[in-house]
Amino acid sequence: MGSALLLTMTPAWAQDAATPPPPSARQSAPAEGDAVDGEGAALEDTIFQMAPVVVTATRTAQDAATAPASVTVVTQEDLRRAPVGDLTDAIRLAPGISLTAGSQGRRGISIRGMDSSYTLILVDGKRVNSMEAVFRHNDFDIGLVPTEGIERIEVVRGAMSSLYGSEALGGVINIITKPVAPTWTGGIDLKAQTPTVGANGEELRSSVFLSGPLIQDTLSLKITGGFNHRQAWNGARNPGSPVLNADGEPVTRGDGSVVNFGDLATLEGRNDHNGRLSLNWTPTSQQTITAEYGRAYQNRIGEYFIGGTFGDADTVVHRNDAVLGHKGKWDWGNSEVRGYWEGLESGVDGLVQNNLVAEANATAYLGFNTLTVGGEARWIDLESDEFTSGGASVHQQALYAQDELSLLDNLNLLLGARLDNHENFGLHFTPRAYAVYSPSTHLTLKAGVGTGFKAPTLRQMSTESLVTSCRGRCGIIGNPDLEPEKSTNFELSANWNMASWGLSATVFQNNIRNLIDTPRGTGVEPVGTDPETGLPLYVPRNVNRARLRGVEATASKSFGNVVRLSANYTFLESRDLENDVQLAYRPKHTLNGQLDVMPMSGLKAFVRGQYIGPQLSGTEEVDPYALFDAGASYDIHKNFGVNAGVLNIANSRTEDAEGYVFQERGRTIYAGVNARF
Repeated sequence: MGSALLLTMTPAWAQDAATPPPPSARQSAPAEGDAVDGEGAALEDTIFQMAPVVVTATRTAQDAATAPASVTVVTQEDLRRAPVGDLTDAIRLAPGISLTAGSQGRRGISIRGMDSSYTLILVDGKRVNSMEAVFRHNDFDIGLVPTEGIERIEVVRGAMSSLYGSEALGGVINIITKPVAPTWTGGIDLKAQTPTVGANGEELRSSVFLSGPLIQDTLSLKITGGFNHRQAWNGARNPGSPVLNADGEPVTRGDGSVVNFGDLATLEGRNDHNGRLSLNWTPTSQQTITAEYGRAYQNRIGEYFIGGTFGDADTVVHRNDAVLGHKGKWDWGNSEVRGYWEGLESGVDGLVQNNLVAEANATAYLGFNTLTVGGEARWIDLESDEFTSGGASVHQQALYAQDELSLLDNLNLLLGARLDNHENFGLHFTPRAYAVYSPSTHLTLKAGVGTGFKAPTLRQMSTESLVTSCRGRCGIIGNPDLEPEKSTNFELSANWNMASWGLSATVFQNNIRNLIDTPRGTGVEPVGTDPETGLPLYVPRNVNRARLRGVEATASKSFGNVVRLSANYTFLESRDLENDVQLAYRPKHTLNGQLDVMPMSGLKAFVRGQYIGPQLSGTEEVDPYALFDAGASYDIHKNFGVNAGVLNIANSRTEDAEGYVFQERGRTIYAGVNARF
């Protein structure tokens, strides 16, 4: 398990492209009902499976082992057996991944030390973007798809702007949903968990999937849904003590009641409801027309006291989206054309964001060349009373081309480039090159360079935008003079894999120019004062050059078909080159390890640990900490299973007062059931 993601006995190579499978393991598992010899053979059939196919790295199907990128795959089996609440739970143990956070326990996903805003999230290749409407500590996008509806999650580390444009400087996370089924199938997954320390925090999660033909071989239906509820968790060590203001007096609510530390939300409460309906029409075996509609609702609950300010964190977000697309298979290759709309509304702030995307691409197989060309047009429109003109908008178009060349049986070269035309910044060219060489069946070498750019957001650019920040003590307005951020990414990897063990190592470096930051606070002069509130005003600026470089290493060893050990380690050096200082909130060392055991058919158990090394909080270094989990799952029947376990066994706590990037939830027990037909 090179990524330390698996809670099952699936081998490392089936999950992380950094640990390629041996050729003998790239065969499909026997079909249900095939004869096997003895219990050991039955276990082997359960363990070994076909190496995963990934599409995110190139927009074409690739064996994960030889895909021209650093790719980690999380399977539906992993999601079913694990206590996964959202995308961060699913991938936090992957190489190169760390979590960032805002207030109230909200999380973001950082890839190789890049800020979470540089991580592009896709659902079936469609970009998801609520950045303008949900701009305060946004993690709305990470819980969008019910786990029962997910086929797999592909995590690509490194700049991918040549294919996906802006926002993909750090990497891409593509949530691949289950395809429509030729016969009626379905599933339901139910999970519950509760902290054993602090107060409240109970969580119930459910997700459903249903798919089948309405007209055999012509019209099919797919329905997914998720319904999650989490109470606010109050993890204060001194819950009965009153919260004091700067004058040493107890903080009170509007009704005069005193606010105690036990009333504050260490982890805010959440209610998530989402559903999606998809129709697939196949007028011929080579043509597929898809129509989808999805709706999501989320509200968050909790009281907070931050920077001397007390308040409610209550927020409500509505999301609607629709998709219409066509896929074709031709003598020369494949094509896809689609358009999709996404509308978001923040019920508290009254913000409305509309995203519209039209895109098309085609892939032709020309001898030893696999040529992909495409284009897209995007529009983002924001309506807000905070803008004096009522809103802001931006549009951009792009053309891209990519050629995958099979130069030799064991040598592949990828060359790609993208030309973006941004309304405010004109033309930007982002090339990418990647080589994969397999000198033997056990060794794979990879090397690549990619570039990217990220345009400022509407709020960062508009002088009409005013966002309260500094924990209520300042305001931030837009700066129309900003330039796009640009990056160049290098990586080199070597991967050695045998039948029962594997090793890999990847070195990477990402150079960033025109990094956008918003200097404020001590030593920074404000650009003005808000006439209504009297708060000092600051603006975002292109102030930094940054360099992020490091090493990712994985190792795995299996003992027969019963026990498997796996681990991965990430070393990260992150520097602000302008001021020659380490970048904050980026752990220098991260180590993940896991022991998987399958003593009998259907029963799988795991013990895992994560070490998060020291990191800066402002100018102070906070101590490292470790988390340990254990759990097991049992398939009572091939279509019915149960699972249970304990998270954060040692009850490791990270206190906000000590400057940690976010507070980990205390010891938590979980249990779940899943059923399929």
